[in-house]
Amino acid sequence: MPARVRFRTFLPLILVLCTCRGPAPREAPPAEATRTHVWVDPAGWKPGDGTRERPLRSLAEALARPGPLTVHVALGTYTGPFTLPAGVRVEGQGPGSVLYVEGPDAPVLRAGRDTALADLAVLGGAWGLEVTGGGRVRVERVGFSGQRTGAVRVEAGRLEVEDARFEASVSETTGVLLEGAAVEARITGSVFTGPFRRAVRVRGAGVRVEVEDARFLGPVSAVGVDGGHAEVRRATAEGGRGSAFSVVEGALVLEEVRVTGHEYGVSAMQARRLDVRGFTSVRAERAGLGVVRSRGVLEDVVVQGSGEFGGIQQVGGELEVRRFRVEGAAEYGLVATQGRLRVRDGTITRVRSGDGIAGDGLHLRQVEADVEGVVVDGVAGTCVLAAQDARVVLRDAELSGCGHAGLMVDTLARLEATGVEVRGGGTALAAMGDGEVRADALTASGLSEGLVWAECQGSTRVRLSRVRSEDVRGLSAPCVER
Repeated sequence: MPARVRFRTFLPLILVLCTCRGPAPREAPPAEATRTHVWVDPAGWKPGDGTRERPLRSLAEALARPGPLTVHVALGTYTGPFTLPAGVRVEGQGPGSVLYVEGPDAPVLRAGRDTALADLAVLGGAWGLEVTGGGRVRVERVGFSGQRTGAVRVEAGRLEVEDARFEASVSETTGVLLEGAAVEARITGSVFTGPFRRAVRVRGAGVRVEVEDARFLGPVSAVGVDGGHAEVRRATAEGGRGSAFSVVEGALVLEEVRVTGHEYGVSAMQARRLDVRGFTSVRAERAGLGVVRSRGVLEDVVVQGSGEFGGIQQVGGELEVRRFRVEGAAEYGLVATQGRLRVRDGTITRVRSGDGIAGDGLHLRQVEADVEGVVVDGVAGTCVLAAQDARVVLRDAELSGCGHAGLMVDTLARLEATGVEVRGGGTALAAMGDGEVRADALTASGLSEGLVWAECQGSTRVRLSRVRSEDVRGLSAPCVER
């Protein structure tokens, strides 16, 4: 058969195959709903039609129009309350565009689904904004002040806040309250000032919030979590009386946060998760961080000038502390009672009680502790104390200027120390109350009270190996074994 005939025979078949295998034609996307723009100006001299040239005088009249809407409000005061229908965005011209309600009972605004506020001031009312309809509500460059209960309350949906200002004029109010079965929020670049009881409160297991680049000036508590989940990054808090950041039976994540003053920088009670990284507490009235029956990790933490509850305080639970520094604490640098503690690479300096007599670096009671790579310097009492049936393993520690003792065991405690250097202070090792200390590769120098001090009663024991010290005072005690 000639080649030309063969080509003509198979050409229709090729065209059919190409047609069958080709991509199906794409459907055109549905046309987006047209957004209507409406202008409002309470100073308009005659009734308008909502255009830029002839604005309406009533915000309520504008909100009654079919949506989706963008309502532009001029400078002036608009008296509510107002309900924002779904799909409405209200834009003002800055703090001079004021939404206001008289009396302490009604909210200024109730928001429907998928609404937004921008460049406004919300003044007065029980709440400034209530979000109950779910969906997404966005707040941009809005100021809240004068509320009697709180600024924003969210019961359903997602709240997004950017560059907002929250000001409490009365105490015991809330900045942002998040509560409900499924609530999410993100707050960025915002400032909370005044005596809020809690600037941000998270209540309920299904609530999650992210707070970034925020400042808290004066709230009793910056962020309080009750059963929910909060993540705070790059924030500062100062001027408050309670715990700056607290969590109860929930989860709290802090990154690059600084607290000045407050009762506690961070407090946790039965937290299922506590992650603190890059945190600084200055002049806490009680403790920089107080962790009770919680699971947590503290990393790159600095505590300066804390009160009599210690720089870092643990009661029960499981806590890991890495790369920390405690300076100028009263009573305790790090105090742990019960639970489990793991410590890596930390420095504790200048611990002294108010009367100048006591002050311990590591104060460990009824706890299982694994400690490595710590430096303790200039404490009025004991650099490392294990007491009340504590079980402590200590490795690679530098202890200097320990007023009473470098290492001390008391009341049935057990301490195993390896690679420890003790310089200056009272005595290197002290034991009493049926406690036992085992020290291997111990170096000691400059002691004023001798190498060992022991009350050799009951099962009290000091067991030494590879000790380097010119001071041998105390080695002859009957409970000292070499």
